[in-house]
Amino acid sequence: MKITRVIKDFTIGLLMGAANIVPGVSGGTVALIMGIYDKLILAINEIPKDIPIAFIKLDFKGVKERFEKVEYWFLGALFFGSLFAVISIARGLSHLIETFPAPTYALFFGLISGSVVIIYKYIDKVDIWAVLSAFIGFLTISLILSLREISNIHHPVMIFLGGMFSIVSMILPGISGSYILIILGQYEYMLEALYSFDIFIVVIFLTGGFVGLFGLAKILGFLLEWSRSVTIAFLFGLMLGGLREPLSEAVGEAVSPWEIILPALIGAVVVIVLEYWYLLKKKSE
Repeated sequence: MKITRVIKDFTIGLLMGAANIVPGVSGGTVALIMGIYDKLILAINEIPKDIPIAFIKLDFKGVKERFEKVEYWFLGALFFGSLFAVISIARGLSHLIETFPAPTYALFFGLISGSVVIIYKYIDKVDIWAVLSAFIGFLTISLILSLREISNIHHPVMIFLGGMFSIVSMILPGISGSYILIILGQYEYMLEALYSFDIFIVVIFLTGGFVGLFGLAKILGFLLEWSRSVTIAFLFGLMLGGLREPLSEAVGEAVSPWEIILPALIGAVVVIVLEYWYLLKKKSE
């Protein structure tokens, strides 16, 4: 283990964390651009599934033996870099949402719209199954939004689910963890919890992320291997169906149409430039 390698991975973690907290930008995309995506997926998949069981049983010797097979310096540097970035940026984003709600949510809308366009490009085969999968994704997110309106959205269970599903952004480029939090109605709440460092809420959220890392990430990997087009089409439907959430927030607060149009255009351009940068990097390899 070299200290320079750890510092580099920590720095990449900072960039991934900064991306993850901004809706529409995926930490997975940053991992691709920085050339560590394949290594990250491999490191996650090599984590033994029974580590959580060993923790529960207080089998610390077993935990140690299992961790010897894991690239914990690499994953740890990325994790703590991401966590540091998220906590550092949370205050600024909370201030922007409170002070300039319409332009901020319009920016989020533009970022997410750009991501929706990009993720569509990753659907290799648009057939009846991909279309059906996208439609199911669209209906799923509509149902989630409907249930959210009649439930206690800041219940610990919802916080846990937010942490679990937002881990997807580390695994799949184009899917933003923060966007998932917006859909679940947890984004502003989690920003405030991170800024004020509400230990109870943060621990529930991180526990959800931990479960997602060991469960959802592996399921997603299996589904992508089984049928990449159908899986990505489902995610495309999810993202498309949830676009109305940031747009309705922006429209509800806007004084002028330009408060929505300009930030949305800027957001879309930022995501497209990131994708173009990645494609150029990929061609040069």
